[in-house]
Amino acid sequence: MSVNLKGVIKGTVFSILVTFVIIFILSLLSYFTHVSETVITTCVYASVIVGVLMGTIAVSKAASGKVFIHAMLVCVLYLAVLVGISAIINKGISFNSHLLAITGGTFAAGFLGSVIGS
Repeated sequence: MSVNLKGVIKGTVFSILVTFVIIFILSLLSYFTHVSETVITTCVYASVIVGVLMGTIAVSKAASGKVFIHAMLVCVLYLAVLVGISAIINKGISFNSHLLAITGGTFAAGFLGSVIGS
């Protein structure tokens, strides 16, 4: 039983798309309504968790074995993409509490997704 790299990539792309759609909806909500920035920030963190959770559930259901390894690989690849995007936009990586919160939430959601998906 080897690692299904194609499935891991599909799960990561699915996670990123779900997160993007939720953040896009939140940005429209923020633009057209008077929702506070604190609420939007909290919802953005939740969108990362929902995206990773859905992606890891999908990859866990498709994996024939090593479900936890597949889910954690999705988390690592997801974080690598986020760090890459952040480095491009911000011209560097900021090591702060936001990065810690996103990292912790990503791996917690990945663990939960592997449990639910298996």
